[in-house]
Amino acid sequence: MDLQILFTRAKALPVMPAIMQELLSSLDSDLLELPELASKLAKDQVLSANVLKMANSAAFRGQSQLDSIDAAVIRLGLSRVRSLVVAASLSTVNPGQHFNHQQYWEQAMYVALLSQTLAEFCDASPDVAFTCGMLHSIGELMIVSAAPEQAGLIELSMEQGETRVVAQRQVLGLDYSEIGGELAKRWQFAPVIVSAIEQQLNPLGHKPVSTYAVLIRLAIFVHHALVAGVAPNLLVNNLPASLCNQIELQTDGLSDALASVGEKVKESLSGTPA
Repeated sequence: MDLQILFTRAKALPVMPAIMQELLSSLDSDLLELPELASKLAKDQVLSANVLKMANSAAFRGQSQLDSIDAAVIRLGLSRVRSLVVAASLSTVNPGQHFNHQQYWEQAMYVALLSQTLAEFCDASPDVAFTCGMLHSIGELMIVSAAPEQAGLIELSMEQGETRVVAQRQVLGLDYSEIGGELAKRWQFAPVIVSAIEQQLNPLGHKPVSTYAVLIRLAIFVHHALVAGVAPNLLVNNLPASLCNQIELQTDGLSDALASVGEKVKESLSGTPA
């Protein structure tokens, strides 16, 4: 199955709020005025409520509680609010009856916060890293939406021991990074997001290398290791050297920063719908 056939078969693309698409069309644009952004968010009650909940979670909050969208937008600024809108939007997306929404949302949030944390230790934008990490697996939404029967076969193959990527390639001839990259293009996301999604499985195999794809790859590595119980200090000492060197990752203080991510994920999850 090629990409065109997959997208032709989709009864409907997973729905994304218009404000999210507008914010992700250009990450380096500040043309959207903050009062205008607050006004647009306020018109979507569910989205604005979720943005506020996340703005007050451990991952984002400042010294005092935010009690309005206007206050959140003013304090956090455009780039941080953009990240929150992405997270809040994905927290409510559910493309199919058999889709494990809670598992998808938790893993996306974990990778996003880890990407954000790692970006603080190299020359990258933590907010862009969070956004790219949050969107890294949107290809999974497309697979469930466009090819539910094949999605079932992929899950069956995984139950028999195959990795998700291998199972997807066996069943579809494609994997979630290829599909997600195409979906990001069709949703007209900024090129930096598209390249991060497309390159994430093998970032060093592309030229030019996407820093944010490297951060996603490292975040996924860290996520698996932390879930497996690897101590953060041991983990930092065993990060893939080629990826760390590519982005000149600094490791002083990194183990403590990574150790705190788990609690941020838990609080962020408790503040949004399951």
